[in-house]
Amino acid sequence: MATAGTGIKNRPLIYLLLLLPVAIVGATYALLASKLPEMTATHWTSTYPDGFTRTAVFVPVCIGLSIVGAITGLLSLMLRSKPALLMVLLFAGGLLSWSAAGVFVSSAVSTAIAETPETAVLGGMMVVLIACSLLGIAPLWVSGIYQQYTRQSHEDRQARIDAAQGIQRPAAAGTPAVPQQEFKQTMAAPWWMWLLCLVVFAALFVAVALPLLTSESQDGSSVGFIVSIALSALACVLILSLIWIRVSIDGDRFRVSSAVLGFPMRTIKIDEIESATSEKIVPMMWGGWGWRIIPGGSAIVMKEHEGLVFELKNKKRFAVTIPESLRAADLLNNRMACREQ
Repeated sequence: MATAGTGIKNRPLIYLLLLLPVAIVGATYALLASKLPEMTATHWTSTYPDGFTRTAVFVPVCIGLSIVGAITGLLSLMLRSKPALLMVLLFAGGLLSWSAAGVFVSSAVSTAIAETPETAVLGGMMVVLIACSLLGIAPLWVSGIYQQYTRQSHEDRQARIDAAQGIQRPAAAGTPAVPQQEFKQTMAAPWWMWLLCLVVFAALFVAVALPLLTSESQDGSSVGFIVSIALSALACVLILSLIWIRVSIDGDRFRVSSAVLGFPMRTIKIDEIESATSEKIVPMMWGGWGWRIIPGGSAIVMKEHEGLVFELKNKKRFAVTIPESLRAADLLNNRMACREQ
């Protein structure tokens, strides 16, 4: 099966579907924190519950599972060259995040409105559980990955059958026999930048959560604890989005984007390029590591590595570290030559 890169549709909607459960759990707890007793009803086999969990344990577990699910789903989007693994992780992440939200909302609301945990009735909250279970598969479905994967699997299977039978099918009318060559590569920062991401996450968590956890106000500390986790996770994801990049050449555009969140970091049209060469990129010659802006140009430098160096028609320079930079330079120069003819 071809693995040049699976196309992912509706990225903003996927991000919303993965992060929304975390917000729902946090908002629900913030509203019900003062009404939840020491024990929360968490399991029903009939009208009344037969299973209970300490609220102090139930809340952080549900918050943690929803965050883990969201992060798993977001990170899976980087595996475009491995569509099967991408599907599994995106499905698992979405289902985990939404299931945690469904269990938390149904259990917390049922317990909060009852006189005691023992008299909590699930009732209409079953609808919430079913809806959350269905929404768990929504990120995978709206991404279009499953549809592409099954279609490609069918085409590959039919091609193997045709090859075994000696059948050669003609190309579809109007479809070129040789597809336009594309270039897609990813580049990750060195290990110490990943470690820095974890240090920032830990520092933010400790700086925000520790004072709140030692506060005399239990309700305030609980809400603050949730906020600190959310802010720390957001900061970690933003840093990750800057230390793992994707470089692509598609049509008349060269683009550098975040491999985590997908937002564009730099887009250059072929008409704007004077020349493109493959060179060894030394970080200190371009102002250091990361997304750099220097006099006369800019650069996105992950580490000392081969990369592309552009001389632009506006007299500025741009550099980015990527694997197979020579192939990328040849492809860009060939396209520039074709446009000049």
